[in-house]
Amino acid sequence: MKKLFLVALTLFTFAGVTYADPCKDKTKEAKTMLAKCKAMKKGSSGYKQCASSYNLLKTQAQQACRSGGMDENEMQAAIKQWRTQVDRCKGKQSSRCASALQQLGNYQYRLEEKLQVDAMAQYEENVAWCEDRDNEPAKCQNLGSGPKVDHSKSLGYFLEYIDKYPKETRTPNVMYQASFVYEASGEEEKAYKLRMRLVKEFPDNGLVPKTWLRIAEYHFMNRKFREAIDAYKRVTGFENLTGKEAALAMYHLAESYYNIAEYEVAAKTYFVYIDGSDKGKYPNDLRLEAMDFMAASFSDIDDGVRVAAKFLKDKKVQFKDSLYYRIGMKNKDHDRNEEAVQSFKYLLDINPDYVDAPLADVAMVEILIIQQKFDEAQEQRKLVVKRYSKNSSWYKKNKQYPKSVENAEKAIRSAMLDIPQYDHAQAAKLMKQGDTESAKKRYDIAIKGYNEFLSHYKAEPSWDEYKVFANLALVYQEMNQFAKAADMFNKIVDADTNRYGRRALGSAAPYKKEDAGYNAVLMMDRARADAQKNKAGDDPVKAYNLPETKAYFAQMDKYMKKFSKQKEAVELAYNAAIVRYQAKQFKQAVIDFRALKTNYPNNQYILLISRMLAQSLLESEELDESQKEFEWLLKQYTEVKATRNDSMAKIIRTSIAAVLFQKADKAVKNGQYEQGAVAYLDLVKHYPKESFSDKAVFEAGTAYEKANNYDKAAQTFMMIPKNYGSSPLTIKGILRAAMAYKKAGKPEQAAQTFLFITNNFEKDSMAFAAIGFAAATYDSIPNKKMAAQTYEIAYKKYHDHEKTPGMLYSACLTYDEAKLPEEAIRCSKDLVRDYPKSSYALDAAFSIPVAYQNAKRWSEAADAYIFFAKTYTSDKEKLIAAYIGTARAYRELKDDKNAADYYKKTLDAYDKYGLQIKNADPGVPAEAAYYLGEMEYAKMDAITVSGKQKQKDAAVKKLTEILKVAVGHYSKSATYASEQWTFRATNKIGFLFVTMAAKIREQELNGKTNEEQFAERIGIVQQLPGYYDQAQPIFQKNIDLARDQGFYNADVIAAEEGYIEMYYQGCAVFVEVGDAFANSPLPDSAEIVAQYVEYDGMTKEDAAFAAGEDLQAYRDELSSRSQAAREAAVPRCATGIRASEHYGIDNQWTQKLYDMLRNLDEQNEALQIKITKFDASKLFQDPSYFKMKARLEQVRASKVMTKQEQLATYQEILKDAQAENEKLRAELKELQARLAPPPSATPATAPAQAQ
Repeated sequence: MKKLFLVALTLFTFAGVTYADPCKDKTKEAKTMLAKCKAMKKGSSGYKQCASSYNLLKTQAQQACRSGGMDENEMQAAIKQWRTQVDRCKGKQSSRCASALQQLGNYQYRLEEKLQVDAMAQYEENVAWCEDRDNEPAKCQNLGSGPKVDHSKSLGYFLEYIDKYPKETRTPNVMYQASFVYEASGEEEKAYKLRMRLVKEFPDNGLVPKTWLRIAEYHFMNRKFREAIDAYKRVTGFENLTGKEAALAMYHLAESYYNIAEYEVAAKTYFVYIDGSDKGKYPNDLRLEAMDFMAASFSDIDDGVRVAAKFLKDKKVQFKDSLYYRIGMKNKDHDRNEEAVQSFKYLLDINPDYVDAPLADVAMVEILIIQQKFDEAQEQRKLVVKRYSKNSSWYKKNKQYPKSVENAEKAIRSAMLDIPQYDHAQAAKLMKQGDTESAKKRYDIAIKGYNEFLSHYKAEPSWDEYKVFANLALVYQEMNQFAKAADMFNKIVDADTNRYGRRALGSAAPYKKEDAGYNAVLMMDRARADAQKNKAGDDPVKAYNLPETKAYFAQMDKYMKKFSKQKEAVELAYNAAIVRYQAKQFKQAVIDFRALKTNYPNNQYILLISRMLAQSLLESEELDESQKEFEWLLKQYTEVKATRNDSMAKIIRTSIAAVLFQKADKAVKNGQYEQGAVAYLDLVKHYPKESFSDKAVFEAGTAYEKANNYDKAAQTFMMIPKNYGSSPLTIKGILRAAMAYKKAGKPEQAAQTFLFITNNFEKDSMAFAAIGFAAATYDSIPNKKMAAQTYEIAYKKYHDHEKTPGMLYSACLTYDEAKLPEEAIRCSKDLVRDYPKSSYALDAAFSIPVAYQNAKRWSEAADAYIFFAKTYTSDKEKLIAAYIGTARAYRELKDDKNAADYYKKTLDAYDKYGLQIKNADPGVPAEAAYYLGEMEYAKMDAITVSGKQKQKDAAVKKLTEILKVAVGHYSKSATYASEQWTFRATNKIGFLFVTMAAKIREQELNGKTNEEQFAERIGIVQQLPGYYDQAQPIFQKNIDLARDQGFYNADVIAAEEGYIEMYYQGCAVFVEVGDAFANSPLPDSAEIVAQYVEYDGMTKEDAAFAAGEDLQAYRDELSSRSQAAREAAVPRCATGIRASEHYGIDNQWTQKLYDMLRNLDEQNEALQIKITKFDASKLFQDPSYFKMKARLEQVRASKVMTKQEQLATYQEILKDAQAENEKLRAELKELQARLAPPPSATPATAPAQAQ
């Protein structure tokens, strides 16, 4: 409202309401006072008094100007005079009466103005007076906000005039004046209506343009911008309106366009005003504001700078660069950063040497930072340094503008400081991310930048130099170059800050020198600590004589010389003493702490110093002196009023007790265990409530342990839960007590002690584990039943504990070990029922049939295995085990049919899944296949080769079929490369052929005569070698496999027996044939004689002779055949002996071969062979290799695995093999290192011979 009032007053004079000009002197006096105030420092008491005087003079000048130089009395006289004239005109209307009423209103208005100014001057004087007295006097309490203006009387006269003389020539002037009175009184609406009446009733009056301007202002101030635009256009439409009125109308017209978001029109309207101002058409008092608003208008348009460029393209104006600069700044202020950058680029493209170009570049840096384009901002800073240097084109063209040069220099200085600061920040970021090498490189760049700044501004010292020292100190600190950091802090300490001048207002407080000195000590301390770690293995004792430690103490001395009065001095000196203390320089530490106590007797840390002194004495084993120092401290805390502190007294008492603790500890370390234990317990007796009393008991128990008095140790450890139940050592003490009882040979007490934790500290984390310890202890006695019952405590007490299923499972297993199958089964059923999702549920479920199996309850075992196989199919390994378990149970039940079914299921499951399971037991499928072979093999028992030839052939065919099926099963069993089954199954294949041979040998003879039966027997025996020949390589294969894989067991021995037996049987068959021919019955001679007589007509004598010859020939043939058979047996026996020699086999069949060969050919060279029996102890086993080889062959040959499953299995095998290979290589390397000879000493150089 005050603003409108002043504007109203200004426009009042525009309206042509003229007065005298007696205000000149007062105005001049006010201006003189204003100049005087400007020369003073703002905020000073003189400035405040000057400002108050100026305001008073200003008010008086305004009043003088408005009153025409008349004083109040003169105004009252004039009002009285014109009032008389008006009174005389009552009932009359004339030009003279109208003039009198107008003058009365004018003088009344002046008087009201004067009274208002006087009242305001008095009010301001009172305000100033009260401010000088802090508003404490009573009259200052109700000053309020100042006097209110009252133009009611003058307004009444003006309105009376308008009412009486609506068509008088002066009426527009009075209406215009009355509208301002309304406005000054805050009645803008009435002022607006009166002005609208004026322009309507007097459209041709000279005041109409100014009235439209006020109407437009009314709409403008009421934010009715479209109505304002219409009114402003009416103002500008009048040709006779020029100067300020036209300028203000144009300016506000543009502003109205701006306020209705007609930004482009607004910008162009501002341009009209600015162009007119530059051409002298309008006053230029609003030109700068118009430039700003024109820029703002363009900036509010999308892609505004391009719109501006297009608009200005054909305009010959000099302010394009200025406009682009301002558009950029406006865009920046409104966070339209991309357009701001675009504007600045337009500027720098058309005029890179623009006077404010440095500010544009700085703004671009700020924008890039806002956009988080930090690297681009860094490059922009570098451009600033280059673009505005004293060698630049910009500087040469603008050096005559000090302010612009100053801006450029500030920009360069800021950039040169910010460039290394940014590198510094980036390096710190890289370091935080763990990229140490990149961080170090960036730190080096930052250091270079800081040093360039220091060099560049060496002759222009400022607080920036101080800041750079601090930043460099921080860089070196972050690079762990602590000595260099200390050097920078020392530069701060040594800097002459008087060279820097006054710090800028609002700038951060600089490093204090004493703080820098303090930090220098800290840095050298860090350097010392690093050296201690890197050069002395973090051993403070070894580090004590390092150069870094000495440098630290030197820095400490420097600090103490300069800042020994600082409160931190004691702290640093104390820390230095601590360094010596940690270096075990206890005697020197005693000296240091004593010096601190002497030199700073009243320091706030004196009691802490004394305490460390006592501790140093303790470490120096000056226990009596230490105790004295602690007792001095105790006196300070208990008897000295100023330092009385009950809590600290308690601590010191504890320290005194600790000295006694150390004495006990010393006794233990000297091997006086019993004495030390007694000392500990005596300490506890006198100081039972100290924080380490529980530890003393614990150490006493430990001492008894060392003395091998385990029973006493256990009793002592158990004092802790009884007397210090809340101690952190309680559970540990109970555990040690339990272990001590175990060592004392009292396992039952040990187990009960473990359970003491469970029973008395149920919520302790060890309470659950203690159940396991107790159970394991019972198990070790062994008391399996008690162990199992103990495991079950977890189930009863901690049903929902995450490890309870595991504990319950252990109980089940232990019941099984205790031969309590019913309990084991019940336990497993509990686990499966209550913890079905537990990882142990499956194992527990599997243990149920196992328990039945162990109890030889085969029917229940079979049912339980079948249930498991149907219910738990995810664990393929156990699924296979369930199938084999079912088969075994049925086999025990003599139910071969079901047993065979489940053996087959075992094989199917193993072939499908087993090969994919790491470390799967190949013995399971090997067993299944073996027993399937056994079932087939058993079928041979019931078959005999008897009856007629056709029946015999059928029997042999049946036996052959059984043999083929059985061989298939046994062969499959052997392929699984199980030591237990491979050799056994392979032997069985050989025995199948042996059994076949036996069945053939034992067949029923159908011949009716001896000769027929002899011939039939010879035919049967001659079939046998074929079976022996087939059996022999099978047994041999077993022997070769065993020798290759390093096995030697009963099945291998059986293979050796079978192998040599086949040689023997092969040899014996020929001997048997030879004996058969030798002992063959002769034909009946009488019958032969009868046949010769009957059929050949021989005489009896001739027939007898012929029969004799026939019988002799028959005998010769039999003898020949017998001899041939026996001769054929010789090489077979000899080969058998050589085979025995080859394999080192010397068994019953070897001896039989020797005996038989000796009987056949006692000169045979094979009889000279001496067999060296094979030494199985020299075999080398690598079963994993052969198992793996067999597994790979089975995977390759599998017809049930998919290609993907085969590939996945190969990949897993390869991965495991590579891991095992790496492990073996590491072991080999370690073994080679152990076996390597020690390095020989370098021989001394031989002395040179004399010349």
